[in-house]
Amino acid sequence: MNVSEFIDSYSDDLIYIHEARSALLTHPLRGDYAFWEYLDASFCRILAVFMIGAIETMLESWRGRDRIGVLNKYFIKNVSNDERVDSLYAAFCKAGIQVDKQVFEDYLAIKYLRNTIVHGRWKEHEKKWLDSRGFPTDTRKLSKEHLDRIESAYQNMMFYIFRTSVTDPNAPKPAKLVKLAETVTQCADPTGILKFRDVNRIIWNNLGRIDAHIYTDIKKTVVAKRYDWTQRRSQVDLETLSPEECKRLFYFAARRAGEEGYEHLVRHRDLAKEALAFWREYWQRAVVSSGLNEGRIQRALQVFANPHFKPEIPEWSVFGIREVPERDARQLVESVLRGDEPFTSEQVADAFQAGKLAYKVIPNIIPVALFTVRLPIVDPADTIIYVGEATRAVQVFKLNRMWYECVECHRSFTDAGLNFYIQLGQEFAQRLCGPSG
Repeated sequence: MNVSEFIDSYSDDLIYIHEARSALLTHPLRGDYAFWEYLDASFCRILAVFMIGAIETMLESWRGRDRIGVLNKYFIKNVSNDERVDSLYAAFCKAGIQVDKQVFEDYLAIKYLRNTIVHGRWKEHEKKWLDSRGFPTDTRKLSKEHLDRIESAYQNMMFYIFRTSVTDPNAPKPAKLVKLAETVTQCADPTGILKFRDVNRIIWNNLGRIDAHIYTDIKKTVVAKRYDWTQRRSQVDLETLSPEECKRLFYFAARRAGEEGYEHLVRHRDLAKEALAFWREYWQRAVVSSGLNEGRIQRALQVFANPHFKPEIPEWSVFGIREVPERDARQLVESVLRGDEPFTSEQVADAFQAGKLAYKVIPNIIPVALFTVRLPIVDPADTIIYVGEATRAVQVFKLNRMWYECVECHRSFTDAGLNFYIQLGQEFAQRLCGPSG
């Protein structure tokens, strides 16, 4: 079934309105300002406008799927809005669907509210209807209660419209009132109060934003005429290059721009220092405090990389499914090992536990890409510092991948992509501010 462009876009808009409210309520830098009490009034006004547009678009679009012939009643010509809504309600009832009259009356009130907001003036009969339905006649006084009522009317009306396409006109009609539960339609009202563990996630997400922000300008740089990585190469030449070779040329063109002080990259140097500070804070708060010191990481890597270790053994999946107590972990490992391996059951059990921690604290390649490539490009003078930090990130992320490949895929980890970043970081360090390649 094809979805109308406008049904799809209205649906997205309404989702983003709710997401925007939630983001504002939970933003760690927000304050409880004097205007805070007006927040829900603003969202009510925005939601009312988009909600009416969404429902009227759905009514129009769904007429062709209507199996019980009720939606056309909404499009009777030369009638008032209240007559139009009354006709639609009566048509549902006549078709035997016990819709809630309160939903339709709220829908009419919200339509009047929408008209008032869009046109910037009240009509007396619309104002009286809003008052009779318990909505304020001053749009600044809308509240969370009204936000929930708007959301309830929206979801129930959409549900009723959908019912017209699935209801058999010859089937017995339900006697019970058809209405969604309030717990389903109410807007979430999060406090935004942080827990201590949330701070780590905020730092991690910020590193991701920094990486994406810098990478956007790197991409723009390497297509600029002066630093175009494809210059002096024919289409045939480009087609013969491997993806890795293309990436290498791409990043070296950007590196040259950074070394020459290209303004679109230079402006990120202060941000590079911020990234370094945030990463070091994250390392201490999330990695070290979890029990992953560099010695433990290296010992775990040595176990997974040892040729006597067999990742294909299915029992390893247990270490991915749940937390395994230390004693049980050793017993499981002992039941699998032959006894001639150059590591103990305690070492293997600890490697799995360390790997699971690595999977949690360094969930993706962001710090590797950031410190091996992105920051050395925008701030070449401190390449050695960034690559040094990258070494730590690489080790934890490598442990992450080794653990994951073993417990989920039962195979060894071999990733040329990770090696690419390691190699490129080393090359950047060796050519520190030297001539371009």
